[in-house]
Amino acid sequence: MQTTVQQRLIQFIDYKNLSKNAFESICGLSKRYVSNLHGIPGARVIKSISLKFPELNIAWLVSGEGDMIKRASLDSNAEEPVFIEAETAEMNMARAPILPTLIANRPNLDILDYIRRNSNEIERSRLIVLDTPIDLWHMVRDESLMPVFRIGDKVALLSCTRGEENIIPGKLYAIDTISNGLILRKLYPQEDHYIARSFNEVAYPDFTITNSDIIRIYRVVFMGRSIL
Repeated sequence: MQTTVQQRLIQFIDYKNLSKNAFESICGLSKRYVSNLHGIPGARVIKSISLKFPELNIAWLVSGEGDMIKRASLDSNAEEPVFIEAETAEMNMARAPILPTLIANRPNLDILDYIRRNSNEIERSRLIVLDTPIDLWHMVRDESLMPVFRIGDKVALLSCTRGEENIIPGKLYAIDTISNGLILRKLYPQEDHYIARSFNEVAYPDFTITNSDIIRIYRVVFMGRSIL
């Protein structure tokens, strides 16, 4: 049975052994905010809740999908990207560019350099991330990342300094390559190359990306998903 955002928030409050009043006080919310909640909380409220209770999986709170507690809190080797939609003029200024598909698939192109040179002509996302800088959004367009990511999900990318990537084995990265454009894969560093692995390993087998083929590597820091 599908629950509402209010019901899930109350479930989390009960999990923390707090009263609604105590939760509202901790987060700086007005009295009876939880009892009067209808729909999805605004960006400022979600930011306040996230800061006070970083273990709460905001994606679960908003959509009901996944676990109530972030995977990172249960497993130090996992990540749970989350998203929030801009709702104020100040936040709108922080919208990052969306990478055009034709540019993402273009070989031998420094995508970040292209984005910066053409920033005035590129669409900006309605999704923003909080307290974390990002360079661009990229849309998932195939099933290679299923079941963790779906077609249509937007991933927020942050460029790593070349030569200082410090790749964590098994984490998801976006690799801008000379030969094939942008590739989203879990990376496993080797001496002079990377093993690239999808989440959907049956349909998408592992392959090798050589260091000489890499233009730039991006960390995947957040994920945006439509809940409509």
